[in-house]
Amino acid sequence: MQLKKSLIKIIKLLGIGFTVLYPFIVFFALKAQVAWRVMAIFLLAVAGISLVRNKNIWMFFCILFLCLGLIICKQDIFLKLYPVVMNLCVCLMFAGSVRGTPVIEKFAVKMGYILDNEQKKQTKYATYIWAGFMGLLTVISLITVFLSNEIWVWFNGLISYILIAIMIGAELLIHKKAANVHRNK
Repeated sequence: MQLKKSLIKIIKLLGIGFTVLYPFIVFFALKAQVAWRVMAIFLLAVAGISLVRNKNIWMFFCILFLCLGLIICKQDIFLKLYPVVMNLCVCLMFAGSVRGTPVIEKFAVKMGYILDNEQKKQTKYATYIWAGFMGLLTVISLITVFLSNEIWVWFNGLISYILIAIMIGAELLIHKKAANVHRNK
């Protein structure tokens, strides 16, 4: 049982590493002209890790679709579409959660916060903002697919992560300020 937990933890860490490093791995693979078969195997590994890590069947099938496209068409574009697909999946996750319990509310509850009705409304607005933000990242990532490999890797391997970190930081500051205002009432 302990071995299984350790193995799952290792797989999750590998998944995070692959996700973060993916644009750089693709960039260097394209530069070195590594065979598309090697990258297809790598992408299949990412798909499997994603399934174990997130238990998200839709993300798994999206990555599998990219693999099949890469294997059948032998075109580099399928490698560069991975960030587009991931951003789109996250965008749809946020957007789809608004009908029920918003993702941001679920995160807050997991972190131990007890939310009143006003705070629940705020988490819904934050979820809308995140969905729009991830939609924007999806569009920009798609545009970079058709630009140079250097622009693609800079945006998908660095700039998008910085933008996400800024959004997380801004959200934490806003929620901290809202919590202080709520306490002072």
